[in-house]
Amino acid sequence: MTNSAKSVFVFGVYLTIIGAILLIIPNALLTLFGVANTSEVWIRLSGILLMALSVYYIVAAKHNLHIIFRVTACIRCTIIFFFSAFVYLHMMEPVMLLFAAFDFAGGAWTYFAMKKEGSW
Repeated sequence: MTNSAKSVFVFGVYLTIIGAILLIIPNALLTLFGVANTSEVWIRLSGILLMALSVYYIVAAKHNLHIIFRVTACIRCTIIFFFSAFVYLHMMEPVMLLFAAFDFAGGAWTYFAMKKEGSW
């Protein structure tokens, strides 16, 4: 597995774990990050969606799908801007920027790995 594929695979595993937690025990994660607990179904729906999305990342990594790597690197690097805007507008807690930072770092990892491999 190339380094770019590994970066996408790791992100897929990360999404699977976060998604499963949001689906099964969402308030445990929310409490950990100081976000108010909820009984809304949306948090569990987010978990299902993250788990579904994780499948695409894992399959793309296993099949070395460079076009997916390129697209995900770009998209994951933009998440921090959206989250920052949501925090600025008081729509989300600042602690959520940690997730955006992880997305950004993962997107950068994929980008630089692809550049090094000559596949960007």
